[in-house]
Amino acid sequence: MNTFTTHSRNSADPAQRGFTLIELMVAITLGIFLIGGLLMMVQSTRDAFGKQQLLAQLQDNERLVMTFMADVVESAGYFPNPVLNLNTTIFPGLFVIPHGGQQFVTPGQAVYGTSNAVAPGDTVTIRYAAAPNDNVFNCRGTINTTGATDVFVNTFWVNAANPNNPVLTCTVSSANGAFATADVPLVNGVQNLTILYGVKRSVADTGSCADTYLKASEMILANDWINVCSINVSISFINPLQPAGLPIVIQRVIATMNAAGVNS
Repeated sequence: MNTFTTHSRNSADPAQRGFTLIELMVAITLGIFLIGGLLMMVQSTRDAFGKQQLLAQLQDNERLVMTFMADVVESAGYFPNPVLNLNTTIFPGLFVIPHGGQQFVTPGQAVYGTSNAVAPGDTVTIRYAAAPNDNVFNCRGTINTTGATDVFVNTFWVNAANPNNPVLTCTVSSANGAFATADVPLVNGVQNLTILYGVKRSVADTGSCADTYLKASEMILANDWINVCSINVSISFINPLQPAGLPIVIQRVIATMNAAGVNS
């Protein structure tokens, strides 16, 4: 007699069973959470990379502007062949500065500036002379290619025509007209420029060439501008990570070639 084993119609083979609706929903939910976490990690990495790029650009701008300004300020009052030339003839008084209409007043004066208590701040003008093909550059990055000694006049100021992206600018001219006056944009994002001038006010102080630092509006004594031997440059950059927050300020004291180290 044959024996038959019967199974209920509802008892399926376990190997052939599928996922239930609840199991599918749980799996989809877990997948969404995992994908969301991965996307958040990618976005966080992208944001961190973007911030690093902005900070790297800021550091490049800081190095660039200080290099330009240091090269120009250190050359203040320089002129070739002092045996044959005098600073009072190379740098005449009553010389009009191209940017802003101010002027050098005293013969031999190599530094002049204006002060402004609010942004975009101060201006500073430096002049120095260069012989033909001398290795002395202006803020355009060019040298004197004329056949005679020429005087470069460089004015640093902040062009805030676009308040969202102010530009530190150098207006450069040739006293002998070798090239036309030009505005040279240097770096973006400079909010304010503050300049202090190191001068000697106390004749009893023999320790250095400067015993005080003054704003341009405080340079009121007859020989103050002639006696400038160092310049304190403070530049405020817009914070690339918090544009509406506090600016990032860099500062440097730069000695002038013609007076630093002299107890004038």
